[in-house]
Amino acid sequence: MKRIFLILILLSVAIIMTSCSKPEEATISKYFQAMRVGEAGDKDTMTSMALNPKHIKFDTYEIILVGEAVIEPILLPALNAKLAEIGKDKKEIGLAAQEANDSILDLEDELADARSSSKKRELNNKLKEAISAKDELVSNFKKIIKDKKALEKQIEFEQALMKTSAGRSMPNIEMYTGDSYTSKIDVKVTLMTKEIVDYVFIIKKYILKLEEKELPRNRFLIIDIMTADEYANSLEEDTVEPENTEEVTEEAQVTEKE
Repeated sequence: MKRIFLILILLSVAIIMTSCSKPEEATISKYFQAMRVGEAGDKDTMTSMALNPKHIKFDTYEIILVGEAVIEPILLPALNAKLAEIGKDKKEIGLAAQEANDSILDLEDELADARSSSKKRELNNKLKEAISAKDELVSNFKKIIKDKKALEKQIEFEQALMKTSAGRSMPNIEMYTGDSYTSKIDVKVTLMTKEIVDYVFIIKKYILKLEEKELPRNRFLIIDIMTADEYANSLEEDTVEPENTEEVTEEAQVTEKE
């Protein structure tokens, strides 16, 4: 009972504090109020607001700067177009790899039937070239499979963000257009130990349209929470994904369907 009463008080305070705030500030304030609940914070609220919720045991906080929003067209249409192009390339290279494999089998049959040394040398050279060409096609096919899987994950992630920001299921999500708004929020946090730590919150929301009609609901999501030092380090890190070492069999490389 006491916990419910405490949550109601905190929510009331949050409503009063955020009623006159910018949406960006209101999002951060609501998250900090959720972190005050209990020992580990109101996990349900924190999880609904942040992709990777982080609990900070703090005494006080101060929003120092709300960065100007970076406005960009939503990524989904471009990602879907890229996926279609990759699918086309995958099909073409897969067929070419299969044809190259058939050519190798034919050359091997010819080589088995050859009698003269000159003919055998000629066929051996052709066989080496064919094997090399096939190996290159298979390597390209393997890379396309990896790129396609990574792109599909990116599309799923983007769709999830759009749906969460809009607060609806959006069954025909590929039909939506609009823009994304990303902001960097600098917050000075005084911990329970009285240590002062600068934090950076990255927040994002989507303003979506369907047939030029703007959706009425949208909200900011907390994409990342990090210290200022972690944020500075992230800007210097190489953003290239590590090489995917997942093994793809030759049979899958040349026969996988769309």
